Amino acid sequence: MEKKEGIVLLGYVKAFKPEMKIRDYELYRGIYCSLCRALGRNYSPIAQLFLSYDFALAAVLRLAVQTDGCSFSQKRCPYNPAKKCLICSKKDELDFCAHAVIITVFYKIVDNMQDKGFKSKLIAYLIYPIVYLMHKKAARLAPEIEKAVAQAMEEQRLAEKKTDVCLDEAAHPSANALGKVFSLGFEGENSQLLYTLGYMTGRFVYILDAADDLEDDLKIGSFNPFTDADISNENSRKEFAQRVRGMLNLTQHSALEALDTIEIKRFEDILENIVFDGLNHCGEKVLSKYCSAKKDEKTINIR
Repeated sequence: MEKKEGIVLLGYVKAFKPEMKIRDYELYRGIYCSLCRALGRNYSPIAQLFLSYDFALAAVLRLAVQTDGCSFSQKRCPYNPAKKCLICSKKDELDFCAHAVIITVFYKIVDNMQDKGFKSKLIAYLIYPIVYLMHKKAARLAPEIEKAVAQAMEEQRLAEKKTDVCLDEAAHPSANALGKVFSLGFEGENSQLLYTLGYMTGRFVYILDAADDLEDDLKIGSFNPFTDADISNENSRKEFAQRVRGMLNLTQHSALEALDTIEIKRFEDILENIVFDGLNHCGEKVLSKYCSAKKDEKTINIR
């Protein structure tokens, strides 16, 4: 069986703009742009192509718990000089997250090189030499992240070789690695809470990705912890969606409990938006395909 991705967030972890204040959205965009610059500064413009809003959560969170201040200045975007964006002054945390992006992308490419799909394998082989050099630098600068992600990928491979692996066991490696990325460098109670938030976020993403890919995985014989699910008719699809929704709700509740207990210095509303509204929106968007709602229908839930 093919493997599922390890610690790759896959576009499920991002803010829900309709519920954000304009000021918070600009700060959130500013952190994203700052992370983009960190990738270019530490690696190359090519590295910036691998950035997504997923790792912006790690950057926002790590900046939010720092004891010293976090200032922003306006600078022009190198790719759109007519546009000014906010740039964060805390380069150390942004560099840390940039290293995490490169290490994660490298192992994703290695995973794709073992894939059965010709297209994904071809792309992986073409970009591997470039990312390999970036990864060597990232592994040297952030050995703790390298160790966590490499271990997660190996544990994921071993878990998915088992014929009787349960969901918790399959989700643990990537969730554990993300917990370490969130908490590395911090001490005391905040460190454990940051780990819990990262772990539950990673677990949420793994469950949601497995549900999202189930139909395709069943067709090509890829590993999926939900292969025992019956999605052959409308009623069974709704039951499956409800089953997954229950798992996601419990996982999200644990993440929110950790977030509420962490000593946040700034960006509290942004973090709450991502972990509550953002995950809710992405979860319902995926699960809607197992319900009777039209695929092209766009909905916004009002709290």
